[in-house]
Amino acid sequence: MPSNDPLDRADFDVVSYINSSLFPTEQSLAGLSDVISTVEDSIITIDKEIRGFVRDQTGKRDQDGVSTLSRAQASIEALVAKVSDMKGRAEQSEAAVRDMTRDIRQLDTAKRNLTVAITTLNHLNMLVSGADTLR
Repeated sequence: MPSNDPLDRADFDVVSYINSSLFPTEQSLAGLSDVISTVEDSIITIDKEIRGFVRDQTGKRDQDGVSTLSRAQASIEALVAKVSDMKGRAEQSEAAVRDMTRDIRQLDTAKRNLTVAITTLNHLNMLVSGADTLR
């Protein structure tokens, strides 16, 4: 926030501020006790303001904390739901793969049996042909 207060400037010099603003002449040193009490009053006022701001922020943090916690819980519940959904889909995919592999195994077994049957028929045909030749 922009400010015209010399205390807020980045190049603030304490000694020159005291010499020029608070005690520009030697006679102004007579009012030292007044300046000290004014500064102490300012410190007390600023401390009260800071305490008030801290209390306000603490209340807001509690409220923010509750809302953040509830959002986190909602996110966790959504995540649990997604994980459950994924688990269900994975089980369905696993069942589909099991069905496909069972069908493939059955086809492999049928192929093997068919190959053995054809080979056996070929051997039988050769045996019959050989027996006919021998007769």
